[in-house]
Amino acid sequence: MSMLRALLANPHLMLASKNVFLLSHMRANTTLFGHILGSSPDIEGYYEMHISYYSWKSLWRQKMRHFSDHVPKPTSRMLFDKVLHDGHHVAPSLLRAAGTRTLLMIRAPEQSIKSIVTLYRKTNPTRPEATIEGATDYYVRRLETLAGIAEAMPGTYFYLDAEALVGRSDETLAAITQWLELSQPLTTEYELFERSAKGNSGDNSEALKSGTIQSKKSNYDGILLTTDQLNRATATHTRCRNIMIQHADRSITHPA
Repeated sequence: MSMLRALLANPHLMLASKNVFLLSHMRANTTLFGHILGSSPDIEGYYEMHISYYSWKSLWRQKMRHFSDHVPKPTSRMLFDKVLHDGHHVAPSLLRAAGTRTLLMIRAPEQSIKSIVTLYRKTNPTRPEATIEGATDYYVRRLETLAGIAEAMPGTYFYLDAEALVGRSDETLAAITQWLELSQPLTTEYELFERSAKGNSGDNSEALKSGTIQSKKSNYDGILLTTDQLNRATATHTRCRNIMIQHADRSITHPA
C-alpha cells in the first residue's frame, strides 16, 4: 500500500523525475556532497539507498522507495542516490540514458583508507575493512570499478576530486550547478535532514552537523600504512583518476 500511496501522492515525480547518481567510494566526502545536492530545490534525496540499478525497473523501485518515505519538494525534478560499493551494481546503460546525470568522485588514498579503518573499527570491527589491508583492498577494487564505468560511458559524466569540494568549493559548486542545469546555485551551506548523521546514512561527525563545508582534516596518527600498501593505493589512484578525467564531459581537480 505504501507504494500505491507514493504513486497517488506524487504522480508527476514518480513518472517524470530524472536521476542524479554520485558514484564514489567510502570516506570521500560523499555524505557532505549528498547534503549539498539534496539541499537544492530541484533535487530529492541526499543519502545512500543501498540498492542496485540493473534496468528501468530498478529506477522505478528507487522512486517507490523514496516517495514512500518522503514528502517531495514542490519544485523537485531529479532524484539523487549515491553508490559506494561494488556489491551495488549500476548498469552503464542507465547512466548513459538521457534522463540521467552522473558524477564520479574519488579521494586520494592515504586519508581515505585511514578513515575507512577508523569507521569500521567503531561500527563493525569484524569486517576486513577494519584492517589496513582490508581497507586498502576495498579502495583499490572500488577505484578500478569506477575507472571501468568511466571507460564505458565516455563524455557523459562529471568528474571531481573529493578534495576540490572542500578546497575549491565555490568554483566546484558553480560548475556542478551549471552542469546539472539547476535553477538555483549550490552553496557551501546545506540543510540537515531527518536522517542526517544517523544510522547507515553516512558521515555522522560534528562537522556534518555544522551545516556548512568544514576544511579541518581528521587526525589518524595511530593508523599507519606500509610502504607497499600506500604505493599500491597511490598507483591505483593515479591510474584510475587519469582514466576518469580523460573520459569525463567536464572535470574539476585539486592539486595534490
